[in-house]
Amino acid sequence: MVGSRLRAARQRAGLTQRALAGERYTGAYVSALEGGLVRPSWAALTYLSARLGLATDELIREAGPRWERLSADLHLAVGDWQSAVDAYTGLLDAASTTTDGALLRRGRAEALCRIGRPREALADAAAAYETLAATGEAVDAAYAGYWLANAHYQLDNRDEARALLHQLLAEVRAGLPIQSDFKLRVLVALAMVESWDGQHQRALDLLEEGRALSDQMDDRRRASYLQALALSYAQTGDHEAALRAGSQALTLFEAADGEEAARSLRNTLALTYLELGNASRASELASEARALSVGHDDRRLLAHVAETEAQIALAAGDHATVRARVAEALELARATNNTHAESSALLTRARSQRQSGDEEDAEATYGQAVELLRRVGPRPRLAEVLREWADLLVAQGRHAEAVALLQEALGA
Repeated sequence: MVGSRLRAARQRAGLTQRALAGERYTGAYVSALEGGLVRPSWAALTYLSARLGLATDELIREAGPRWERLSADLHLAVGDWQSAVDAYTGLLDAASTTTDGALLRRGRAEALCRIGRPREALADAAAAYETLAATGEAVDAAYAGYWLANAHYQLDNRDEARALLHQLLAEVRAGLPIQSDFKLRVLVALAMVESWDGQHQRALDLLEEGRALSDQMDDRRRASYLQALALSYAQTGDHEAALRAGSQALTLFEAADGEEAARSLRNTLALTYLELGNASRASELASEARALSVGHDDRRLLAHVAETEAQIALAAGDHATVRARVAEALELARATNNTHAESSALLTRARSQRQSGDEEDAEATYGQAVELLRRVGPRPRLAEVLREWADLLVAQGRHAEAVALLQEALGA
Protein backbone atom coordinates (compact mmCIF):
# COMPACT_ATOMS: atom_id res chain seq x y z
CA MET A 1 0.00 0.00 0.00
CA VAL A 2 1.16 3.52 -0.76
CA GLY A 3 0.15 4.70 2.71
CA SER A 4 2.33 2.17 4.54
CA ARG A 5 5.31 2.93 2.27
CA LEU A 6 4.85 6.63 2.91
CA ARG A 7 4.74 6.12 6.69
CA ALA A 8 7.84 3.93 6.66
CA ALA A 9 9.77 6.42 4.53
CA ARG A 10 8.74 9.32 6.76
CA GLN A 11 9.79 7.50 9.91
CA ARG A 12 13.14 6.57 8.37
CA ALA A 13 13.66 10.25 7.58
CA GLY A 14 12.82 11.21 11.18
CA LEU A 15 10.01 13.56 10.13
CA THR A 16 6.69 14.23 11.78
CA GLN A 17 3.58 14.23 9.62
CA ARG A 18 3.40 18.01 9.91
CA ALA A 19 7.03 18.42 8.88
CA LEU A 20 6.54 16.19 5.84
CA ALA A 21 3.44 18.13 4.84
CA GLY A 22 5.46 21.31 4.43
CA GLU A 23 3.61 24.43 3.30
CA ARG A 24 1.47 22.75 0.64
CA TYR A 25 -0.43 20.20 2.75
CA THR A 26 -1.42 19.62 6.36
CA GLY A 27 -0.31 17.04 8.89
CA ALA A 28 -3.87 15.72 8.98
CA TYR A 29 -3.75 15.17 5.22
CA VAL A 30 -0.51 13.16 5.49
CA SER A 31 -2.09 11.14 8.30
CA ALA A 32 -5.09 10.39 6.11
CA LEU A 33 -2.78 9.30 3.28
CA GLU A 34 -0.81 6.98 5.56
CA GLY A 35 -3.98 5.49 6.98
CA GLY A 36 -5.43 4.78 3.55
CA LEU A 37 -8.32 7.18 4.15
CA VAL A 38 -7.44 9.28 1.09
CA ARG A 39 -6.30 8.23 -2.38
CA PRO A 40 -3.12 10.16 -3.21
CA SER A 41 -2.96 12.32 -6.31
CA TRP A 42 0.12 12.24 -8.50
CA ALA A 43 0.88 15.83 -7.48
CA ALA A 44 0.81 14.88 -3.79
CA LEU A 45 3.06 11.86 -4.28
CA THR A 46 5.54 13.86 -6.33
CA TYR A 47 5.73 16.59 -3.71
CA LEU A 48 6.00 14.26 -0.70
CA SER A 49 8.51 11.89 -2.30
CA ALA A 50 10.72 14.87 -3.15
CA ARG A 51 10.65 16.00 0.49
CA LEU A 52 11.68 12.48 1.49
CA GLY A 53 14.50 12.39 -1.07
CA LEU A 54 12.89 9.47 -2.92
CA ALA A 55 11.91 8.79 -6.49
CA THR A 56 8.13 8.78 -6.79
CA ASP A 57 8.06 5.20 -8.08
CA GLU A 58 9.51 4.01 -4.76
CA LEU A 59 6.19 4.91 -3.14
CA ILE A 60 4.03 3.35 -5.85
CA ARG A 61 6.11 0.25 -6.67
CA GLU A 62 3.99 -2.91 -6.78
CA ALA A 63 0.89 -0.78 -6.71
CA GLY A 64 -0.41 -2.66 -9.78
CA PRO A 65 -3.46 -1.06 -11.40
CA ARG A 66 -3.04 1.99 -9.21
CA TRP A 67 -0.29 3.20 -11.55
CA GLU A 68 -2.76 3.59 -14.41
CA ARG A 69 -4.92 5.71 -12.13
CA LEU A 70 -1.94 7.88 -11.24
CA SER A 71 -1.07 8.20 -14.92
CA ALA A 72 -4.57 9.55 -15.56
CA ASP A 73 -4.10 11.91 -12.61
CA LEU A 74 -0.89 13.15 -14.21
CA HIS A 75 -2.72 14.10 -17.41
CA LEU A 76 -5.15 16.01 -15.22
CA ALA A 77 -2.41 17.71 -13.20
CA VAL A 78 -0.55 19.05 -16.24
CA GLY A 79 -3.70 20.36 -17.93
CA ASP A 80 -4.03 17.71 -20.65
CA TRP A 81 -7.77 17.59 -20.05
CA GLN A 82 -8.92 15.53 -23.03
CA SER A 83 -6.26 12.89 -22.43
CA ALA A 84 -7.39 12.75 -18.81
CA VAL A 85 -11.01 12.21 -19.91
CA ASP A 86 -9.90 9.41 -22.22
CA ALA A 87 -7.71 7.82 -19.55
CA TYR A 88 -10.41 7.85 -16.88
CA THR A 89 -12.97 6.52 -19.34
CA GLY A 90 -10.68 3.65 -20.28
CA LEU A 91 -10.18 2.75 -16.61
CA LEU A 92 -13.83 2.84 -15.57
CA ASP A 93 -14.76 -0.54 -17.06
CA ALA A 94 -11.95 -2.19 -15.10
CA ALA A 95 -12.69 -0.48 -11.76
CA SER A 96 -12.44 -3.16 -9.07
CA THR A 97 -14.72 -1.53 -6.49
CA THR A 98 -17.55 0.96 -6.33
CA THR A 99 -15.23 3.40 -4.60
CA ASP A 100 -12.60 3.09 -7.33
CA GLY A 101 -15.24 3.78 -9.94
CA ALA A 102 -16.39 6.84 -8.00
CA LEU A 103 -12.83 8.18 -7.83
CA LEU A 104 -12.39 7.73 -11.57
CA ARG A 105 -15.67 9.54 -12.24
CA ARG A 106 -14.56 12.33 -9.94
CA GLY A 107 -11.36 12.78 -11.94
CA ARG A 108 -13.25 12.71 -15.21
CA ALA A 109 -15.73 15.26 -13.85
CA GLU A 110 -12.90 17.69 -13.12
CA ALA A 111 -11.42 17.26 -16.61
CA LEU A 112 -14.84 17.74 -18.22
CA CYS A 113 -15.46 20.89 -16.18
CA ARG A 114 -12.13 22.31 -17.26
CA ILE A 115 -12.86 21.84 -20.97
CA GLY A 116 -16.34 23.35 -20.69
CA ARG A 117 -18.51 20.22 -20.80
CA PRO A 118 -20.51 20.74 -17.59
CA ARG A 119 -23.53 18.61 -18.50
CA GLU A 120 -21.37 15.50 -18.80
CA ALA A 121 -19.38 16.51 -15.73
CA LEU A 122 -22.57 16.92 -13.68
CA ALA A 123 -23.51 13.23 -14.01
CA ASP A 124 -20.00 12.04 -13.09
CA ALA A 125 -19.58 14.44 -10.18
CA ALA A 126 -23.02 13.73 -8.73
CA ALA A 127 -22.51 9.96 -8.84
CA ALA A 128 -19.02 10.25 -7.35
CA TYR A 129 -20.17 12.60 -4.61
CA GLU A 130 -23.08 10.37 -3.60
CA THR A 131 -20.98 7.19 -3.56
CA LEU A 132 -17.98 8.64 -1.72
CA ALA A 133 -20.16 10.33 0.90
CA ALA A 134 -22.11 7.10 1.47
CA THR A 135 -18.93 5.06 1.96
CA GLY A 136 -17.44 7.53 4.43
CA GLU A 137 -14.70 8.82 2.09
CA ALA A 138 -15.23 12.36 3.35
CA VAL A 139 -12.14 13.97 1.80
CA ASP A 140 -12.64 12.45 -1.63
CA ALA A 141 -16.34 13.29 -1.42
CA ALA A 142 -15.42 16.93 -0.76
CA TYR A 143 -13.39 17.11 -3.97
CA ALA A 144 -16.24 15.51 -5.89
CA GLY A 145 -18.61 18.03 -4.32
CA TYR A 146 -16.38 20.88 -5.42
CA TRP A 147 -16.53 19.80 -9.08
CA LEU A 148 -20.25 19.11 -8.78
CA ALA A 149 -20.65 22.74 -7.67
CA ASN A 150 -18.43 23.86 -10.55
CA ALA A 151 -20.62 22.02 -13.07
CA HIS A 152 -23.75 23.59 -11.57
CA TYR A 153 -22.08 27.00 -11.75
CA GLN A 154 -21.24 26.57 -15.43
CA LEU A 155 -24.85 25.53 -16.09
CA ASP A 156 -26.11 28.65 -14.30
CA ASN A 157 -27.60 26.58 -11.44
CA ARG A 158 -26.32 29.05 -8.89
CA ASP A 159 -28.53 28.02 -5.98
CA GLU A 160 -27.28 24.43 -6.19
CA ALA A 161 -23.67 25.57 -6.51
CA ARG A 162 -24.01 27.96 -3.58
CA ALA A 163 -25.57 25.32 -1.29
CA LEU A 164 -22.86 22.76 -2.07
CA LEU A 165 -20.03 25.23 -1.54
CA HIS A 166 -21.44 26.42 1.79
CA GLN A 167 -21.66 22.79 2.91
CA LEU A 168 -18.06 22.14 1.89
CA LEU A 169 -16.88 25.28 3.67
CA ALA A 170 -18.63 24.15 6.86
CA GLU A 171 -16.93 20.74 6.65
CA VAL A 172 -13.50 22.32 6.20
CA ARG A 173 -14.07 24.66 9.13
CA ALA A 174 -15.07 21.63 11.22
CA GLY A 175 -11.63 20.10 10.64
CA LEU A 176 -11.87 17.99 7.48
CA PRO A 177 -8.28 16.69 6.88
CA ILE A 178 -7.79 18.10 3.41
CA GLN A 179 -5.18 20.06 1.47
CA SER A 180 -4.58 23.46 3.02
CA ASP A 181 -5.63 25.42 -0.07
CA PHE A 182 -9.03 23.72 -0.41
CA LYS A 183 -10.73 26.21 1.89
CA LEU A 184 -9.44 29.06 -0.23
CA ARG A 185 -10.64 27.37 -3.41
CA VAL A 186 -14.11 27.06 -1.91
CA LEU A 187 -14.09 30.70 -0.77
CA VAL A 188 -13.08 31.85 -4.27
CA ALA A 189 -15.73 29.66 -5.90
CA LEU A 190 -18.40 31.06 -3.57
CA ALA A 191 -17.22 34.56 -4.40
CA MET A 192 -17.63 33.80 -8.10
CA VAL A 193 -21.21 32.62 -7.54
CA GLU A 194 -22.06 35.74 -5.57
CA SER A 195 -20.38 37.99 -8.13
CA TRP A 196 -22.33 36.38 -10.98
CA ASP A 197 -25.49 37.14 -9.03
CA GLY A 198 -24.43 40.78 -8.76
CA GLN A 199 -23.61 40.45 -5.03
CA HIS A 200 -20.17 42.01 -5.41
CA GLN A 201 -19.76 43.15 -1.79
CA ARG A 202 -20.62 39.68 -0.54
CA ALA A 203 -18.07 38.23 -2.97
CA LEU A 204 -15.45 40.68 -1.74
CA ASP A 205 -16.12 39.70 1.90
CA LEU A 206 -15.48 36.04 1.06
CA LEU A 207 -12.23 36.87 -0.70
CA GLU A 208 -11.08 39.03 2.19
CA GLU A 209 -11.67 36.05 4.49
CA GLY A 210 -9.22 34.11 2.38
CA ARG A 211 -6.53 36.79 2.35
CA ALA A 212 -4.60 35.33 5.29
CA LEU A 213 -4.72 31.86 3.74
CA SER A 214 -3.12 33.16 0.56
CA ASP A 215 0.08 33.99 2.46
CA GLN A 216 0.66 30.24 2.96
CA MET A 217 0.62 29.44 -0.77
CA ASP A 218 3.24 29.29 -3.45
CA ASP A 219 3.54 32.31 -5.76
CA ARG A 220 1.28 31.01 -8.50
CA ARG A 221 -1.62 30.09 -6.22
CA ARG A 222 -1.31 33.35 -4.31
CA ALA A 223 -1.29 35.22 -7.61
CA SER A 224 -4.50 33.46 -8.69
CA TYR A 225 -6.15 34.51 -5.45
CA LEU A 226 -5.01 38.12 -5.82
CA GLN A 227 -6.31 38.15 -9.39
CA ALA A 228 -9.76 37.07 -8.14
CA LEU A 229 -9.56 39.73 -5.43
CA ALA A 230 -8.66 42.40 -8.01
CA LEU A 231 -11.64 41.48 -10.18
CA SER A 232 -13.95 41.61 -7.17
CA TYR A 233 -12.66 45.05 -6.15
CA ALA A 234 -13.23 46.28 -9.72
CA GLN A 235 -16.81 45.01 -9.67
CA THR A 236 -17.54 46.88 -6.43
CA GLY A 237 -16.15 50.06 -7.97
CA ASP A 238 -12.97 50.24 -5.89
CA HIS A 239 -10.62 50.49 -8.85
CA GLU A 240 -7.67 51.73 -6.82
CA ALA A 241 -7.76 48.56 -4.70
CA ALA A 242 -8.25 46.52 -7.87
CA LEU A 243 -5.07 47.99 -9.32
CA ARG A 244 -3.08 47.28 -6.15
CA ALA A 245 -4.18 43.66 -5.95
CA GLY A 246 -3.88 43.19 -9.71
CA SER A 247 -0.37 44.61 -9.85
CA GLN A 248 0.73 42.34 -6.99
CA ALA A 249 -0.77 39.37 -8.81
CA LEU A 250 1.02 40.28 -12.04
CA THR A 251 4.38 40.42 -10.23
CA LEU A 252 3.77 37.03 -8.62
CA PHE A 253 2.57 35.44 -11.86
CA GLU A 254 5.69 36.58 -13.65
CA ALA A 255 7.91 35.39 -10.80
CA ALA A 256 6.26 31.96 -10.97
CA ASP A 257 6.46 31.94 -14.78
CA GLY A 258 2.66 31.89 -14.93
CA GLU A 259 2.67 33.16 -18.51
CA GLU A 260 -0.94 32.44 -19.40
CA ALA A 261 -2.29 34.03 -16.23
CA ALA A 262 0.03 37.03 -16.64
CA ARG A 263 -1.28 37.58 -20.17
CA SER A 264 -4.84 37.50 -18.92
CA LEU A 265 -4.08 39.84 -16.04
CA ARG A 266 -2.64 42.47 -18.38
CA ASN A 267 -5.97 42.53 -20.17
CA THR A 268 -7.85 42.79 -16.87
CA LEU A 269 -5.66 45.69 -15.76
CA ALA A 270 -6.24 47.41 -19.11
CA LEU A 271 -9.99 47.34 -18.49
CA THR A 272 -9.52 48.67 -14.96
CA TYR A 273 -7.38 51.58 -16.15
CA LEU A 274 -10.02 52.33 -18.79
CA GLU A 275 -12.67 52.49 -16.04
CA LEU A 276 -10.45 54.96 -14.20
CA GLY A 277 -10.21 57.13 -17.31
CA ASN A 278 -6.56 56.38 -18.05
CA ALA A 279 -6.96 55.33 -21.68
CA SER A 280 -3.26 55.70 -22.43
CA ARG A 281 -2.20 53.15 -19.81
CA ALA A 282 -5.09 50.91 -20.82
CA SER A 283 -3.86 50.94 -24.43
CA GLU A 284 -0.30 50.08 -23.35
CA LEU A 285 -1.45 47.08 -21.32
CA ALA A 286 -3.82 45.90 -24.03
CA SER A 287 -0.97 46.09 -26.57
CA GLU A 288 1.24 44.02 -24.27
CA ALA A 289 -1.55 41.47 -23.80
CA ARG A 290 -2.04 41.28 -27.59
CA ALA A 291 1.65 40.74 -28.28
CA LEU A 292 1.87 37.99 -25.69
CA SER A 293 -1.35 36.34 -26.85
CA VAL A 294 -0.18 36.30 -30.46
CA GLY A 295 3.27 35.06 -29.46
CA HIS A 296 1.76 32.14 -27.52
CA ASP A 297 -1.04 31.51 -30.04
CA ASP A 298 -3.59 32.08 -27.26
CA ARG A 299 -6.62 32.74 -29.49
CA ARG A 300 -9.12 32.48 -26.65
CA LEU A 301 -7.48 35.30 -24.71
CA LEU A 302 -6.90 37.26 -27.91
CA ALA A 303 -10.69 37.44 -28.31
CA HIS A 304 -10.88 39.22 -24.94
CA VAL A 305 -7.97 41.50 -25.83
CA ALA A 306 -9.59 42.53 -29.12
CA GLU A 307 -12.81 43.33 -27.26
CA THR A 308 -10.87 45.38 -24.70
CA GLU A 309 -9.27 47.33 -27.55
CA ALA A 310 -12.75 47.90 -28.98
CA GLN A 311 -13.86 49.38 -25.64
CA ILE A 312 -10.81 51.66 -25.61
CA ALA A 313 -11.62 52.82 -29.14
CA LEU A 314 -15.25 53.37 -28.17
CA ALA A 315 -14.18 55.63 -25.30
CA ALA A 316 -12.18 57.65 -27.82
CA GLY A 317 -15.08 57.83 -30.27
CA ASP A 318 -13.11 55.89 -32.91
CA HIS A 319 -15.97 53.84 -34.33
CA ALA A 320 -14.00 52.52 -37.31
CA THR A 321 -11.53 50.85 -34.94
CA VAL A 322 -14.41 49.60 -32.82
CA ARG A 323 -15.88 47.83 -35.85
CA ALA A 324 -12.56 46.23 -36.77
CA ARG A 325 -11.74 45.05 -33.26
CA VAL A 326 -15.26 43.76 -32.59
CA ALA A 327 -15.20 41.78 -35.84
CA GLU A 328 -11.88 40.24 -34.80
CA ALA A 329 -13.15 39.49 -31.30
CA LEU A 330 -16.30 37.82 -32.59
CA GLU A 331 -14.40 35.65 -35.06
CA LEU A 332 -11.96 34.49 -32.38
CA ALA A 333 -14.63 34.06 -29.71
CA ARG A 334 -16.80 31.87 -31.93
CA ALA A 335 -13.82 29.81 -33.08
CA THR A 336 -12.83 29.09 -29.46
CA ASN A 337 -16.38 28.81 -28.05
CA ASN A 338 -15.69 31.81 -25.81
CA THR A 339 -19.24 32.99 -25.17
CA HIS A 340 -18.17 35.56 -22.59
CA ALA A 341 -15.98 37.40 -25.10
CA GLU A 342 -18.68 37.02 -27.75
CA SER A 343 -21.40 38.64 -25.61
CA SER A 344 -19.03 41.44 -24.55
CA ALA A 345 -18.10 42.17 -28.17
CA LEU A 346 -21.76 42.30 -29.22
CA LEU A 347 -22.54 44.76 -26.43
CA THR A 348 -19.61 47.00 -27.44
CA ARG A 349 -20.76 46.88 -31.07
CA ALA A 350 -24.31 47.84 -30.09
CA ARG A 351 -23.06 50.79 -28.03
CA SER A 352 -20.91 51.99 -30.92
CA GLN A 353 -23.79 51.69 -33.39
CA ARG A 354 -26.06 53.62 -31.06
CA GLN A 355 -23.50 56.40 -30.55
CA SER A 356 -23.09 56.60 -34.33
CA GLY A 357 -26.85 57.02 -34.80
CA ASP A 358 -27.35 53.56 -36.37
CA GLU A 359 -30.27 52.71 -34.12
CA GLU A 360 -31.69 49.99 -36.35
CA ASP A 361 -28.35 48.16 -36.42
CA ALA A 362 -27.92 48.71 -32.68
CA GLU A 363 -31.31 47.13 -32.01
CA ALA A 364 -30.40 44.08 -34.10
CA THR A 365 -27.09 43.70 -32.26
CA TYR A 366 -28.75 44.02 -28.85
CA GLY A 367 -31.08 41.25 -30.00
CA GLN A 368 -28.14 38.98 -30.88
CA ALA A 369 -26.53 39.61 -27.51
CA VAL A 370 -29.77 38.90 -25.65
CA GLU A 371 -30.33 35.67 -27.58
CA LEU A 372 -26.83 34.48 -26.66
CA LEU A 373 -27.09 35.53 -23.01
CA ARG A 374 -30.47 33.87 -22.59
CA ARG A 375 -28.77 30.61 -23.53
CA VAL A 376 -25.48 30.84 -21.65
CA GLY A 377 -25.69 33.71 -19.15
CA PRO A 378 -24.53 35.28 -16.98
CA ARG A 379 -27.84 36.74 -15.94
CA PRO A 380 -26.49 40.07 -14.65
CA ARG A 381 -25.01 40.72 -18.11
CA LEU A 382 -28.36 39.75 -19.67
CA ALA A 383 -30.13 42.26 -17.43
CA GLU A 384 -27.61 44.95 -18.41
CA VAL A 385 -28.17 44.42 -22.14
CA LEU A 386 -31.94 44.26 -21.74
CA ARG A 387 -31.94 47.60 -19.90
CA GLU A 388 -29.83 49.27 -22.60
CA TRP A 389 -32.06 47.89 -25.34
CA ALA A 390 -35.13 49.13 -23.44
CA ASP A 391 -33.55 52.59 -23.15
CA LEU A 392 -33.11 52.66 -26.93
CA LEU A 393 -36.77 51.74 -27.44
CA VAL A 394 -37.94 54.42 -24.99
CA ALA A 395 -36.01 57.03 -27.01
CA GLN A 396 -37.99 55.87 -30.05
CA GLY A 397 -41.31 56.08 -28.19
CA ARG A 398 -41.81 52.31 -28.16
CA HIS A 399 -42.77 52.14 -24.51
CA ALA A 400 -44.73 48.89 -24.44
CA GLU A 401 -41.81 46.95 -25.95
CA ALA A 402 -39.42 48.64 -23.54
CA VAL A 403 -41.55 47.65 -20.55
CA ALA A 404 -41.48 44.00 -21.64
CA LEU A 405 -37.67 44.09 -21.81
CA LEU A 406 -37.41 45.76 -18.41
CA GLN A 407 -39.67 43.14 -16.86
CA GLU A 408 -37.38 40.42 -18.22
CA ALA A 409 -34.39 42.34 -16.88
CA LEU A 410 -35.93 42.38 -13.41
CA GLY A 411 -36.37 38.61 -13.60
CA ALA A 412 -32.78 38.17 -14.68
